[in-house]
Amino acid sequence: MCSVVSRATELRIALLAFGLLAVLFVAFPQLDLLASGLFYRGDGQWALNRDDLWLAIPYRGLPRLGQGLLIGLLLLWLLSFLPRFPKLRLRRATFGFLLAGALLGPVLLVDATLKEHSGRTRPVNTTHFGGSKQFTPAFIPADQCQANCSFVSGHVATAAFVMAFGWLGAPAVRRRWLLGSLVCGGLFALVRMVPGGHFLSDTIFAWFATYFSLWATEWLFRKFGWLPPLK
Repeated sequence: MCSVVSRATELRIALLAFGLLAVLFVAFPQLDLLASGLFYRGDGQWALNRDDLWLAIPYRGLPRLGQGLLIGLLLLWLLSFLPRFPKLRLRRATFGFLLAGALLGPVLLVDATLKEHSGRTRPVNTTHFGGSKQFTPAFIPADQCQANCSFVSGHVATAAFVMAFGWLGAPAVRRRWLLGSLVCGGLFALVRMVPGGHFLSDTIFAWFATYFSLWATEWLFRKFGWLPPLK
């Protein structure tokens, strides 16, 4: 019962934080411009370029790490059906949960849906920072980008998936992994904001996209009996 209450409280706090932040960025869209302006040096120049070594390694490395994780989880899940791997069979539901959560959140919700249909252009392309496109607030449908748009950040959504590895654990374990996901998400928020690749709101709501996707994945798994009921 303690675990159920703790998780319910956590979800209520997350929903409240999401709602307040969404209202804040819609009501005061200039917050995104102010945050991006901290890294803009003028004349189309940013504090760092994404091809600079300090940014290039995490920028290019994280997507490959994410792809490797998907392949690894799929292999572990498939191997769990073979009689010769009884230990993997015991963790089949966990492998399935992680795989489904990764596909539902960073892949389907973020990359295939939000980034393809939000229409929000990146900071580097806006007139405020030397580009030719119009700035548009978060959550407001726009036509300034056709594909792979700014809202939300795929890198931050992927980094935030770290939380999934403690998602099904005890409350203390879960909290540590959630904190770790905030740290990882924050680091990659900087990686993407410094060269003008994303607005602050893109990174914040990318974390929430992964978080709520994991909640949805868990709900489905428990509904269909693939995970045991919470105690």
